[in-house]
Amino acid sequence: MQKKILITGASGFIGSFLVEEAIKRNYQTFAGIRTAGNKKYLSDPHIHFLEMDFSNDILLDNALNNFAGEYGRFDFIIHNAGVTKSINKAMYSLVNFENTKRFVHALQRNNLVPNKFVYISSLASFGPGINACPITTCQIQQPLTRYGKSKLKAEQFLYANSAFPFLIINPAAVYGPRDKDFFFLLKSIQKHIEIYIGSTEQLLSFIHVQDLAEAIFLSMESAAIHQNLIVSDLNLYTSKTFNRIVKKNLDKKTIVFVVPVFVARLVAMFSEIAGRIKGKASVLNSEHLKEIEAMNWSVNCTEIIKLGFLPQFNLEEGLKHTIQWYKKHGWLKS
Repeated sequence: MQKKILITGASGFIGSFLVEEAIKRNYQTFAGIRTAGNKKYLSDPHIHFLEMDFSNDILLDNALNNFAGEYGRFDFIIHNAGVTKSINKAMYSLVNFENTKRFVHALQRNNLVPNKFVYISSLASFGPGINACPITTCQIQQPLTRYGKSKLKAEQFLYANSAFPFLIINPAAVYGPRDKDFFFLLKSIQKHIEIYIGSTEQLLSFIHVQDLAEAIFLSMESAAIHQNLIVSDLNLYTSKTFNRIVKKNLDKKTIVFVVPVFVARLVAMFSEIAGRIKGKASVLNSEHLKEIEAMNWSVNCTEIIKLGFLPQFNLEEGLKHTIQWYKKHGWLKS
């Protein structure tokens, strides 16, 4: 008998890959989406859709009870719904923390607690590594941004509910096909512009979205419980290495600009103003810039390695795969 899984935030970049991984593993797969959610990458006929409003207890109870009346209880839930950027700064806490808390309470209230609830958090909930030491799960969590703080609040809420069967995933920087954030950087290099903010030697860790999906399911299906798992491709890079690999794959030469931090702050400020006028969050904003300024986002993945995680892509192979996808789908010119 197929096990039932709910994946929230299913219409997003990571969520759509989680749905594909669930189907590949023969789960009865339910994609949790907003009423107006984009189904562009959710076309597989095996997908069942569940419209969910986490901001309203009554609507959430109705959605869960209607589901339970037809299918029973979810075996697993991957809670991937959230917001990474917003023109309204209060939205970080409302969506990432309050909605998570409301969802968990609804599951408990309606006796629909799954075997395991996997919360997709962020490396931002830890904050950067201290000096040159990689970020570990033992590090005191000191997030720099409202986004990171909202994710940490959700994690703390879960730890305060010790009877609830949760697991927390903290991915390094996620890239891959369909991603729009790293695509912004690739477009710059395609235009022969290579930009750094403050330094070319920022320490970084990455994870290809397909490897992340496999790591999440590996963790979910393991005995791991009540802990954070940091996930990357198990390698260490610099911002300069990232750009070198992109230039190689795009076959581009570039003009290098190392932008002083104070200039970047001014650009971010004007970018935010333009975003508010357009009603759309900008890629470069003052919150994101705080993380860009930090020199160390390298990670230690001891816990996920112990579970047997072996990524398919290192950064060179992953960026090659991603750029080929961008070209095939017309995002980048060949």
